[in-house]
Amino acid sequence: MIRRGFLTRDGFVFRIGAVVTVVLLATGIALFYKGSIGTVLRPGETVHAEFARDYWLRPNVTKVKIAGVPIGVVTGVEPVQQDKIRAALKIDPGIREKLGKAPSAAIRPTTLFGGNYYVELLPGGDEGTASSDTIPLSRTTVPVELDRVLEEFPPSTRASTQRAIRDLDETFGRKGVEAARDLVDAAPDTLAPTGRLLQAVRGTRPEVDLAKVVSGLESTARQLTRRDDQLDNILQSLRDTTSVLATERRPLANTISTAPGTLKETRSTMGALDKTLVRLEKTSKAARPTARNLAGLLKRTDPVLRNARPLVRDVRSLLQDVRPAVERLVPTVRTATGVLDDVRGPVLDRVNGPIMRTVLSPYRGTGPYEGTGADRPFYQELAYMISGFGNASKLTDRNGAAVAIEPGISLGSVGGTPLNLERLLGNVGSGQGGADGN
Repeated sequence: MIRRGFLTRDGFVFRIGAVVTVVLLATGIALFYKGSIGTVLRPGETVHAEFARDYWLRPNVTKVKIAGVPIGVVTGVEPVQQDKIRAALKIDPGIREKLGKAPSAAIRPTTLFGGNYYVELLPGGDEGTASSDTIPLSRTTVPVELDRVLEEFPPSTRASTQRAIRDLDETFGRKGVEAARDLVDAAPDTLAPTGRLLQAVRGTRPEVDLAKVVSGLESTARQLTRRDDQLDNILQSLRDTTSVLATERRPLANTISTAPGTLKETRSTMGALDKTLVRLEKTSKAARPTARNLAGLLKRTDPVLRNARPLVRDVRSLLQDVRPAVERLVPTVRTATGVLDDVRGPVLDRVNGPIMRTVLSPYRGTGPYEGTGADRPFYQELAYMISGFGNASKLTDRNGAAVAIEPGISLGSVGGTPLNLERLLGNVGSGQGGADGN
C-alpha cells in the first residue's frame, strides 16, 4: 500500500510539473508574440502607405500616431520595388474618416538621434473618406538622419557650427542662466493668459472647431501654392495696396473718423427705409392685380404709341413755333394777374351779392307798378324783354334793322274821364258794381 501510494504521489507530482511546464511555455510564447496577438485582437481597419525606404518599421511594434497620440500599429512591411516599400497600418475605428480625402504619412524618429521610429498620419484634403486605402509615395516622407545632414555641409560650415555650439554653451553658462531663471520666474504669470488663449483657440466645440480651422488653413495653403507664381502675385498686389493706403492715409483717417456719424445716419436711414419697405410691401400686394393686367394694357397701348409717333414728331415742331407766343404771353399774364387782383374784392362781392340776388329773384312791381310781376326770375323776364325787342326790330330795309312802331287806340286811350271801359271791365270781372268802381 505504501509502495502504491508513493507511486501515486510521484505520478501526481509529474502531472503537476507537466502542467506548470506547459503553462510556462505557453506564457513565454504569448509574451514573445504579445505584439502580434495584441494586433490581431485590436479592433480597427487597415490602411497602407508607400515609403521610399524602410526606416526600421517593425511589424506589431512600430506605433502609428496622429499629433503625437497613438491610434494604431504597423502590422506588416513588404517591398514593392527597389526604391519603394508598402507598410500596412492598423488604425482605430473612426480614424480613417478624420484623415480626409488626401492624407499624408511620415516616418519620424522618437528622438533627435533616431533609434526608434513611428509613423505619423497627417489629415489632408477635403472632408470625407479617401477613395483608396493606400497613401501614395508622393504624399509620404522619410526622416533624414542628423549625420547625413552634417555630411552635406562643407568642413568650414561644420567648424562654424561647432563654434556656434561652443558659444551657445558659454552664453548659457554666464548670463544665459540668469535669463533662463528670469524666464522660469515669469512663466507662471504668463501661463494663465496662455491657457485662456489656447482655450479660446479650441473654440466652442473643441472636438470640431479646431480641426475645421486647421483643415481650412490647409485648404487655403493648398490653393495658394497650386501655382508657383500665385502667392508672389498676391504679395505683390498686397504691397501695392499697402502703398496706396499709405499714400492716402489722411483721407482714410478722415473717413474712419467720420465713420461713427455716418454709421449713425445710415442706421436711422435704414430704419426709415425699413418702414418704407413695409409700406411698399403692402402696396405691392395691392398692386399685383394691376401689374398682372398691365401686360395686356401695354400690349394694347403699343399700337397706339406706334400710331401716335408721327403726331408726336409733328407736335415737336408745333411746340417750337408756339414757344415765342408763350414767351410773349408771360407779360400779358402778369398784367391779367393785376387786373384780377383789382377785380377781386368789392367788385366780386357786389356781383355775388345784390346783383346776383336781383337777377335771380322774381319781379314784383311797387308803387305805381304794384300788382305787376310774375313768378319767373328777373333774368328770364329780361330775356323775354330782349327777345320781344328783337321781334320788334325785325323790320329791315337796305339801311338795316329798325324798330317797328304801330300806333293804335284802345278803350283806355282817353284818360281822366270816369267812363273808362278797361276799368269797367275790370270791375265787372272782379264782382264790383258801379261805373266809378264803388
